[in-house]
This record gives sequence, structure tokens and C-alpha cells, in this order.
Amino acid sequence: MPSRSLADLNQNDWVRASRKLGLTANSKSGKGSHLLIKHPSDSRKYTIQRHLHKAINRKIFKKLLEWGFTDEQIWEALS
Repeated sequence: MPSRSLADLNQNDWVRASRKLGLTANSKSGKGSHLLIKHPSDSRKYTIQRHLHKAINRKIFKKLLEWGFTDEQIWEALS
């Protein structure tokens, strides 16, 4: 069971989690305050905006699930 809610997450939480999952997080490739998350093996990309809310965090979480990460891996990276 996650100790945090998706509503409590911000862009920096996703940066740390992405790096723990082995993804690259690059703020210079994103536009403005957006951040580009990239899968190193096949170059899949996803952009994370600066100001997040629960619905956007849910989309990011689902995107990581699509990329093959499990619920447990994602929550562990977010902790």
C-alpha cells in the first residue's frame, strides 16, 4: 500500500522516481518548465509539466505502467 497519495506528488518527485527506475530526466530538453522523461533502451518519451494535480499524476503513473514497470516498482521509486 502506498504511503503517499498521487495528489501529493510534484515534478521533483517524478524526477527522482524516474532516475531510480533507470529513466533519464532532462529539463533542458523539455519546453519551458516542462521536463522530458526518456526510456534509455528504446527512446520512448513523456513530458511532465511543472504544476501537477491528481489527474495528471495518474496519467504519468499509467504511462510508467505501459512502459513495463509494476505498481510496486513505481511506488518504491516514489518513496
